[in-house]
Amino acid sequence: MQSWTSEMWQTALIGLVIGVILGYLILRFTKGSVKKQVQTETELKQLKNQVATQQQELEKHFAESAELLKNFAQDYQKLYQHFAKTSATLMPETENKALFTPNLLPENAQDEKTELEVITPETSLANHKDNPPKDYSEGSSGILKAEK
Repeated sequence: MQSWTSEMWQTALIGLVIGVILGYLILRFTKGSVKKQVQTETELKQLKNQVATQQQELEKHFAESAELLKNFAQDYQKLYQHFAKTSATLMPETENKALFTPNLLPENAQDEKTELEVITPETSLANHKDNPPKDYSEGSSGILKAEK
């Protein structure tokens, strides 16, 4: 086994000092980016939780709204049926006018599972493609108006 000389000790000591300095510099420069990355990940998790919470609130809102609209439609049908049944007895002089007739209600109005028509942009366009909007003017106006 060889004994260590002073040159070997100096080289090892210089290598150790350079390693410590390089380690410190690397740690110093990457420490900020690590903090920033951890902070960004934390913010991302918070935002994901916030979005999930908002989505649950929206789903709850629309479920409650759908239930309220369903109840509203059923109550309206009950009210109309009440008027239809009692109009003939309470106002016999208007019996021939038939203000409220049960046949105006849909056939399945007695069911609680009455389906409501859903209007989508496609069905709206399909129903109104032959009829232009009523806010169009009849012709040109202003400078472009033809002289008569």
